[in-house]
Amino acid sequence: MEHTNIESRDAETVEHLWQSVVPGARISRTEAIQPALAWHAATEPGFAICDYTIGSTMLVESDPRDQVVLGRIAGPRVTGTYRRERIDTSTPFMVVDRPLEIAFTGRIAGSAVSFARSDFDDAARRLSGDDSLRVRATGHGPVNEQRLRYWSRTWEYSRDVLLRSSERTPLIEQQARTLLLEASLLTFSTTFTDALAAGRPSRPLPAPVRRAKAFVEAHAAEPVVLADIAQAARLSPRGLQYAFRAATGRTPMQYLRRVRLDAARAELRNADPSVETVAAIAARWGFSNLGRFAAMYRGEFGETPSTTLRS
Repeated sequence: MEHTNIESRDAETVEHLWQSVVPGARISRTEAIQPALAWHAATEPGFAICDYTIGSTMLVESDPRDQVVLGRIAGPRVTGTYRRERIDTSTPFMVVDRPLEIAFTGRIAGSAVSFARSDFDDAARRLSGDDSLRVRATGHGPVNEQRLRYWSRTWEYSRDVLLRSSERTPLIEQQARTLLLEASLLTFSTTFTDALAAGRPSRPLPAPVRRAKAFVEAHAAEPVVLADIAQAARLSPRGLQYAFRAATGRTPMQYLRRVRLDAARAELRNADPSVETVAAIAARWGFSNLGRFAAMYRGEFGETPSTTLRS
């Protein structure tokens, strides 16, 4: 992880630092920054955590884009607006899909953590056993006080490890990141916590379905057809179609398409736009029709492949 500790009174620097946690952050209005921003952060692709203090009169809009952002902001004169509603920023909150607007005057102390939406989905599927689950916000706050206490303890531990400890190792940092992601998933109101509250227990996938998934994930870049997946699952194509849909809510070929889209997105994010093209990356993952690929990609991720490549 990359660690940053800095103080600044420059508005452009302040905005840039916030964008390292929330790329869609933008300072809409500001007066003199006094006292200076004191910033402590740890970042890596798909994850960021920060602590900060700042004094000013400022309006900040934070668009989460394809992230899940969690934060807490304390100060005597702070106003938070999310989904056209005022929220209490001194209580931990979650921002997904829509921008959060923060206006404040005077000194504030804030904390924030952001995760890639895809990491949230992956963790929800792993913890629930429901491969078709996609995390959607059903609120912005903790589901109850007990979960809030659990999240707060996990947050304090993760902050100590990632921002305050003088002895860091990649293994411990990744453990702290995973603990905080899972605590956030379990604490804030989403389709995942709704499923838990409704008493829908996780069920292990049938062995043929697990074999089919493993084959798809290992051979997604190859010209795979249904018969190949069925052979790996040790079922007939019709039997696999039935078993896979019953267990996951989708067909094996739909799952293959999603794995390929996720892989293409990961490659687009890491590619150099001066060297790579959307067409070349799409072709590597089995999408020969660029227009169809762009339509599926936008439907799945809410932006065009070229936007991801340039970001």
